[in-house]
Amino acid sequence: MTKILTVRLPAGLHDKAEARAMRLGLDRAKYVRSLIEDDLSGARGKNPRVFASEDLVGLYQGDTGPATNASARERLRARAAARR
Repeated sequence: MTKILTVRLPAGLHDKAEARAMRLGLDRAKYVRSLIEDDLSGARGKNPRVFASEDLVGLYQGDTGPATNASARERLRARAAARR
């Protein structure tokens, strides 16, 4: 069974999406469906929340040794839990 999804877009974004779909030889619905399918197929196995400071690993000396993504995340979790 096909289900219907309604999405409200600003006029400018709608026009750009329509033009892009036409350039790709798709109607608007097929274009939007392809974007959703591509996103969902690419999301498997990828962590969408990437910690962006990988290049800084070891440059900052934390309380427990060189800072790493894992140690920074743990400190952030502890800080957030302490605020609750």
